[in-house]
Amino acid sequence: MGKKTKILFIIILNILIILSEIIFGIISNSFALISDALHNTADVIAIIVTYIALILGIREATFRYTFGFLKAEMMAGFINTMFLFITMSYMIYESIIRFLSPQIIEPSYMIIVGIIALIANAISAYILWTIRLSSNMNNKEDINIKSAYFHMLSDALISLSVVIAGIFIYFFKIYHIDSILTFLFSIYIIVQSYPLFKKSFLSLMDANLLEISKETLDDIITNNNAVMQYHDLHIHNPSSKYNFISFHLVFKDKNITLENIEIIINEIKDKLRKENFNHILIQADSDKYIKNHPNCIMETSKNI
Repeated sequence: MGKKTKILFIIILNILIILSEIIFGIISNSFALISDALHNTADVIAIIVTYIALILGIREATFRYTFGFLKAEMMAGFINTMFLFITMSYMIYESIIRFLSPQIIEPSYMIIVGIIALIANAISAYILWTIRLSSNMNNKEDINIKSAYFHMLSDALISLSVVIAGIFIYFFKIYHIDSILTFLFSIYIIVQSYPLFKKSFLSLMDANLLEISKETLDDIITNNNAVMQYHDLHIHNPSSKYNFISFHLVFKDKNITLENIEIIINEIKDKLRKENFNHILIQADSDKYIKNHPNCIMETSKNI
């Protein structure tokens, strides 16, 4: 079963869970079931976004989209975690309201439907976990798949809270447990998904996400005595698989040959590849260019 087929299966499975939870949530008067259904609805939307991102991610670059759809992965991760924050925040709000005004709940439906939802969500989370493992073979985790996995994991945890709440209500008539567990699991999911939200947001803002220091980069670029300085540095990570870097080099010798320039640039590229850069663009500038464009020297430059 391919990656896209697995995700399509997860979408269909969770739609069935949503319908059953809404129906039996109304019958049993359980907010835990209804809120789980609402959460699942947001998650299905998120998984659909993941599915679309997977399709876009494999499309070739065009003259209009010269980078292809590399950012589809990060965009999906950002949208998914944003949906997750919104639904979890709503569930926290409703759990507080329910805690202050507890209602009589029929626990038998909660337990039965909750167990079914738990099994289905656990299967979905496991499938996405296996996809994550296959994506991690080259130490490049797919943010899109990871965000979808967190959605399914949150579904499984909320379903677990529904089952636990149903058991406590059935045996001890503790109706507050429905709200308490919903609150606790919602907080947990928000905390766990925040790093993913931050990373996808920073990627969309073209921030440098690689763990490389300025000093290390300075040393790599200006280690050769022929290099005077570098400028117009740009580093960004459009997806978990690509790390882009571009900059301009200025050489000390005005009469340096093209062959020597190519040798120096290739040496720098080899060092940058060891730092996990896989899309490298280096342009050579003359000293005359610097004099005519004094504002091109950035703080990231290093003069020798």
